[in-house]
Amino acid sequence: MAYIRRNSFVFLFFTLVLILSFYSALSHNSEEAHMVQLKIEQGDTLWTLADEYSGNIPHHEWIDEIMEENKMSEPIIAAGQTIKIPDGHLDFAPDGTFKLASDSE
Repeated sequence: MAYIRRNSFVFLFFTLVLILSFYSALSHNSEEAHMVQLKIEQGDTLWTLADEYSGNIPHHEWIDEIMEENKMSEPIIAAGQTIKIPDGHLDFAPDGTFKLASDSE
């Protein structure tokens, strides 16, 4: 106990560091989806976007999430509009017809 009294500032510092570390670890939400902006093209609907971007999430759940994120009261979108969608299921891989310089046959 005398050791703690003599070095109370060190003990307090390490306690503070420990508390802040736990707070940082617990407050970080790894499940939080990162959003990207998507410009709506002519003929797009939330259902067709769900076909392309929802992954394994049922379409109606994906649409509900998009409506909530974009503060939409109705599931209606228009060409030229920009909406936020989760980037978790975006597929930027080139198709089979596109060859990169590093591709070898």
